[in-house]
Amino acid sequence: MKCQRYFLLLMLLVSSTIGFAQRKTDELAIRAVLEGHSVACLDADADKAVSYYAHSPYVATAFSEPGYHRGYDAVAAAYRKEFANGQKSPDKLTTKAYRYRIVGKAAFVTYIETYTKPDGTSRTSHKAGYLEKENGRWKLIGNFWIPEQAL
Repeated sequence: MKCQRYFLLLMLLVSSTIGFAQRKTDELAIRAVLEGHSVACLDADADKAVSYYAHSPYVATAFSEPGYHRGYDAVAAAYRKEFANGQKSPDKLTTKAYRYRIVGKAAFVTYIETYTKPDGTSRTSHKAGYLEKENGRWKLIGNFWIPEQAL
């Protein structure tokens, strides 16, 4: 009887450790998608930026320019138009305050990005992303951000 209790306790401990490890792995993979997308945008690389999105009619993105787009093709066209001149940004990206809500193959994440120019001035955006696993890889479905407002 005592042996069964120890075995049960050991199994519970092992299963909770595996769950925690998977969650951490997912968080790191999601963060890599979000930051990779932002770096691709700084590099004005439309194809790379779009590669972080799922190829789905449910994809949506909203940002100040050029606006709100729905569906993979519309999102891809907006990125290609936005980065048509290929002008890379010299800004440095930092991120913080990630909050993850992962349920199965879907995740909602909020976080803060700050872009610092070479002259030291910066701008901060509050971002929200909805991601889903597509063929085992996290992909953006919804990507939204607004500039931080001074109070």
